[in-house]
Amino acid sequence: MQYRTFPKIPNCQVSALGFGTMRLPLLSKDSSHIDYETTTAMCKFAYEAGVNYFDTAYPYHQGKSEIALGKALAQLGIRDKIYIADKCPPWKIEKEDDFAIILEEQLQRLGTDYIDFYLLHALNADSWKKMKNLQALTHLEEAKAKGKIRHIGFSFHGSISTFKEIIDSYDNWEFCQIQYNYLDENWQAGTEGLHYAATKNLGVVVMEPLRGGLLANPPKGIRDIFAHTDVPRLPSEWGLRWVWEHQEVSVALSGMSTIDQMITNCATATTATPNSLPSSQLKVIEKARDWFQSRIKAPCTGCKYCLPCPQGVLIPDVFAEYNRLSMNGCFENNNSEKVFSEKYKEMRNNKQSGNYCISCGKCELACPQHIKIRDILKQADKILM
Repeated sequence: MQYRTFPKIPNCQVSALGFGTMRLPLLSKDSSHIDYETTTAMCKFAYEAGVNYFDTAYPYHQGKSEIALGKALAQLGIRDKIYIADKCPPWKIEKEDDFAIILEEQLQRLGTDYIDFYLLHALNADSWKKMKNLQALTHLEEAKAKGKIRHIGFSFHGSISTFKEIIDSYDNWEFCQIQYNYLDENWQAGTEGLHYAATKNLGVVVMEPLRGGLLANPPKGIRDIFAHTDVPRLPSEWGLRWVWEHQEVSVALSGMSTIDQMITNCATATTATPNSLPSSQLKVIEKARDWFQSRIKAPCTGCKYCLPCPQGVLIPDVFAEYNRLSMNGCFENNNSEKVFSEKYKEMRNNKQSGNYCISCGKCELACPQHIKIRDILKQADKILM
């Protein structure tokens, strides 16, 4: 396992690969029905492979991710041997007392008396304004002084201008978390934000390095591109190596759901170092990026922040099917206006398809990608007949 540091926390060696617990193994389709036995086995494997950074958040798995992680770490007896990253949910904060109340709830869920890395979650222009008005940083500093959290940071889903504003507004940020992968190089904070954070000596944690699994299990067109290279690598390895190529990255979080995914990613993390990809291999990744960008219909990562929809629409499923058909070439050289999808037909029959959207806009307010969900649902329903 490769280890890196946070510039402002030089004595803290963190594993290049972090275990993100947003997509834990399940026993049913209910995201709160976590497979605790497999989760514990995954945590054990990760720890033994050298992973020491475990990331969770208040809303993951309908509030059960923190509990699952806490149980696993307690059973394995490794709490003090690893770092826990957790996040304060701005949308749950309505008054200043809520900061302490929610932090106490998170500590109880995790079964610990301190959190190593604590972030304001999914900041954008609106939530940052709200956090400033409620004196969020004062409350985080108080929690740090009491030893309940050890390092203060934020995760981000907004514009580059807002990203810079947040960084410049507070001198004591120690790290930040951004979405970054070879498909999202210029999305949200992007490469410009990565470099800007580095100039301010902030450690950078990367989320979605494999774009919710899309880059790990890509369509045939991408697999063909990687197959015709002089270096045999799995698609996930290409994706992770591209992220770790950047020396500004401290940790890349992968939301792994199986032991097999963990084996593959841990193996990659043992050899991936900054500035190690020759230009010929970087050009291969550029080719893959161009292929994706020409076909993606909805830039959805499957995070499910948009759910539950009041009307029962399975938004990520609709988008996944729309993207799948596009990437499989179903819309190329097709003169008809519609493409039949058996899966979408099933969603229609179950009243989970885009035509049941009433345009309430709740999903778009929750979407960290700021996707125009209502418009794309209409497009998908018109085409996927």
